[in-house]
Amino acid sequence: MDRLYTTHDISRLLQVDPSTVSKWIDRGIMLAFRTPGGHRRVRQSDLRTFLVAHQMPVPDELGSGVVRLVVVDDEKPALEAIKRAFRPFANEVELVTTTSAIEAILLVSELRPHGLLIDLTMPELDGLEVVRRVKARKQLEGVRVLTMAGRHSPEQVDASIKAGAIACLPKPVEAQRVIDFFKVPVALAAARK
Repeated sequence: MDRLYTTHDISRLLQVDPSTVSKWIDRGIMLAFRTPGGHRRVRQSDLRTFLVAHQMPVPDELGSGVVRLVVVDDEKPALEAIKRAFRPFANEVELVTTTSAIEAILLVSELRPHGLLIDLTMPELDGLEVVRRVKARKQLEGVRVLTMAGRHSPEQVDASIKAGAIACLPKPVEAQRVIDFFKVPVALAAARK
């Protein structure tokens, strides 16, 4: 589970003034949320994303920076193609793959990855239902979900976003594009709009 950092924690970690951290948050440069008391909190993964995007050193305390991603597609050749596409990024992404939508839900619950990439057309449980189930679980709120579709359309994009995904990508997916959703705050902000 992501650790939460206060503006003072971040200022000590990055050796900057707490007001600088507050400005980054207020400008939307650093993703954060406010507690009911009005205090800013930043998730560890969002802080790491901010640092990578701004080419700042990532302290050891924030972890390796490797994105953990569960990938789901019922077609084994498609899953193998995705694995091949991510091979050049092995030092940036750790993939766990499955052909089962139900197993995907269990894997996400157990592993708490940074993200889930799922095909919309699945035999036992469609991709949108998996997105809804993952997003309905409070303990999985930090998992970012991307869908993918062979016959990509604006309707699928809308349905995916309404279900809780941050984007719907055309197949075959581009590995770098997927990684950007986790490493670049601008891409995350754009996907949420």
